[in-house]
Amino acid sequence: MIGASTSYYGYHGESIEGKVKKLIDIFASCDMQPYIQIGAGKNNKEYSKLVGILNKYRKENQVIFTIHQSIWLPSDDFYINIASSDRQIREDSIKCIQKNIEFARDIGVRDISFHGGYATDKLSQEYEFAPLDSQNSISYEEAYDNSIDSLNKLKKIANNDIKLSIENFNFRPERRYLFSRVGDFDRLPEGIGVILNIGHLYYTQKKLEQDNYINEMINALSDRVNEIHINDNDGSEDLHKLVGDGKIPIKEILEQIVKNRNIPHLIIEAHRNRHNYSDDDLANNILKLREIAKL
Repeated sequence: MIGASTSYYGYHGESIEGKVKKLIDIFASCDMQPYIQIGAGKNNKEYSKLVGILNKYRKENQVIFTIHQSIWLPSDDFYINIASSDRQIREDSIKCIQKNIEFARDIGVRDISFHGGYATDKLSQEYEFAPLDSQNSISYEEAYDNSIDSLNKLKKIANNDIKLSIENFNFRPERRYLFSRVGDFDRLPEGIGVILNIGHLYYTQKKLEQDNYINEMINALSDRVNEIHINDNDGSEDLHKLVGDGKIPIKEILEQIVKNRNIPHLIIEAHRNRHNYSDDDLANNILKLREIAKL
């Protein structure tokens, strides 16, 4: 299926249900079933009210939801980091994802995804889409130990009825991202899947100057991929543009993936405000990706 993320409208400001309703209308204009990723950001609506609204949308419009990161944050500036050296941040991050697991059960979602963490104790960001600043960096070895420990705890909480996946990050040593290279996934607990972000793959291939990087990642991870995030860039930055507005050979990458398996669900994860896109731009891009994905 072809889907789109609420993060198209940014992570703050407009309500989650408002973003979802806009995406439902966009899919209706494309004459397609709505497949909507509830992306990151802080939700300000009372839990049961939001669950009721989303279930109403789900039943009336046959919406299929998936969830990425968490909208249940303790504060607007909190960053989930399951690899943090700060025990409190790590525990609060696990609680955020645990709340997401409960949320998923209540709105009929069977899979959620999130980031595997950062080699730092704390993260900050001056404004939306600004670079993340890492504070008090820790060793990657310690960060991966913390992340794997957190993933095992979350796996028990999910109890096999909610599928968990982490996303491949782009390679940014200055931001201390985890899970950007092939070997980083070797210790991933059994049963934890992968959300493959094509924009991150392309950026990292250019950053590392390794021409075979994308193929190696696909060959190593394709069996674990539960979903694909689609966005475009020019290789110089993680721009989250619409399909075709950058230099990524998206069709060729999808062809490589389907050599090993059926094509997973595809989620367009572009940023409207960052690039002055419109709702019509997203609708046209959904139709464009549907054609590209006819492999």
